[in-house]
Amino acid sequence: MTRGIGVTGLALLASTALAGSLAKDTTVRIEGSGIEIGWHNGKIMVTHEGCTMIRLQTPTRKGYTMIALIATDRLQRQEGSTWVDVSVEDLRKAEPKRCLEEGAD
Repeated sequence: MTRGIGVTGLALLASTALAGSLAKDTTVRIEGSGIEIGWHNGKIMVTHEGCTMIRLQTPTRKGYTMIALIATDRLQRQEGSTWVDVSVEDLRKAEPKRCLEEGAD
C-alpha cells in the first residue's frame, strides 16, 4: 500500500509542470524587454513544447498576453504578501534550447 501511495505521489509530481524551479500557475511579476517599463503581473505556464511563458494578468499596450523567458529581464514570485527575486538566468538554463531563440513564443 505504501508503494502505491509513493507511486501516486510521484505521478502527481510529474504531472505538475515545472518551469525550472517554478510550478505551473505560480503567481509572478516580471520586467521585460519590448514591453512598457514596470512590473507586469502574471502566472507561469509551460507550453506543449516545454517552454516557460508568463501569462500576463492584463495585456501590454501592444497587446501581448504572454512573455517568454528570452524577453524577461527580471522575475519575482509571490510568497505570501512579499515578492521574492527568482534568477531568470537559472530558469533559462533549465529551458529547452529551442525556447531561448527569439520568436520562440
